[in-house]
Amino acid sequence: MALRIITDSASDLPAAKAERKRVEVVPLTVQFGPATYYDGKTLTNDLFYKLLTAGEYHPTTAQPSPEAFLKLFEAARAQGDEVLCILLASKLSGTYQSASIARGMCGGEGIYIVDSATASGGIQILLNYACKLRDGGLGGADIAAALERVLPRIRAYAVVDTLEYLRKGGRLSTAQAVIGTVSRLKPVICVHDGAVTVASKAFGQAAAVKQLLKLIGQHPVDDTFPSYFVYTDSDAMLDSFVDLLRGAGLLPTRMHTCGLGATLGTHVGPGAFGLIYMAAE
Repeated sequence: MALRIITDSASDLPAAKAERKRVEVVPLTVQFGPATYYDGKTLTNDLFYKLLTAGEYHPTTAQPSPEAFLKLFEAARAQGDEVLCILLASKLSGTYQSASIARGMCGGEGIYIVDSATASGGIQILLNYACKLRDGGLGGADIAAALERVLPRIRAYAVVDTLEYLRKGGRLSTAQAVIGTVSRLKPVICVHDGAVTVASKAFGQAAAVKQLLKLIGQHPVDDTFPSYFVYTDSDAMLDSFVDLLRGAGLLPTRMHTCGLGATLGTHVGPGAFGLIYMAAE
């Protein structure tokens, strides 16, 4: 009996890495006005940010259908395999619910579904851990339990360049966004326990980065897990951010890069960057 690991496109897992790690990816759909795209399939990150900055339509994302998961579950069942799903935070999407419905449609035995309570690089941290445990011989139930124990420690922080997309997503009022833009206010957003919140605010990018470093310092990195420098439309801040992390004694030893796709990009817009990592116990 083998174990099949499934995630969704909100993981921002590159196709080559998914193939190498034997992870199947179910795409969310992204709507720009009348046009529908499949995240990571017909919608690349470059195209997403091109459409986003064009401003004609604000995007909306939709979870995969239960049938998309059911097809994969039934294929696994036919081979006698277990299934482990590691999915986008249920507070951000109905993807977890769709998978749960599909599990009910095919009986549920041997199918384990984990609400990651995070997105993007946070899901990738869990996927890496799950693949390591799978390759070490653990089954779906034990891996799901191990993931549930560590996922509350995942931290995701990012400096946002513009308040416009937080306003469009309902996380700031129009008045707050206007005042913040005039005063050059730069928020630091956090994804934790499945929700996108504003963790801190500062005047100007340099001050916002200091706030970001302070937040990371309050929850130091566990270097037994990989960490991800995340960015939206450009990784131009990578080198300077790495230098600042190193200067503050906070630079992870297992640092990777990850482009933020439509799921978080819709909320933060272009010019955002930050760090997703596992905090030490």
